[in-house]
Amino acid sequence: MSDVKVLVTTDGSNLSEQAVDTAVKLAKALGGSVVGVTVVIAPPPAGGFECEDPSVRERLTKISEKARESGVECEIVAEHAGTVWEGILECAHRLDVDYIVMASRGLGSFGSLLLGSETQKVLHQADRPVLVVR
Repeated sequence: MSDVKVLVTTDGSNLSEQAVDTAVKLAKALGGSVVGVTVVIAPPPAGGFECEDPSVRERLTKISEKARESGVECEIVAEHAGTVWEGILECAHRLDVDYIVMASRGLGSFGSLLLGSETQKVLHQADRPVLVVR
């Protein structure tokens, strides 16, 4: 495996599931790995991952399963942050990923019709390539 890391974000929407599929294919093509992330706007639970909200664990487990089925290494992260876009960028920086893959819009996004506001903020602030799945 190469050192290429592809971070993919998910909020559980159908479009973010397509982003997961795209990220896994990209990582496989590059001989790299996937970092699956969902951002949680709340302090981390004292008991760690097992005490995360069940929906958070389910979203991340789906990423891990898709990667495993494709033979791609995967790390999953419940990133706790004040905003979604900051959580994505902080995780990308901390884990030194090479690419960020995300949906053009997600659940509860009230931004423009073309790109969700969180996606726009990541695109504007990212210091690495971002692939937006529509």
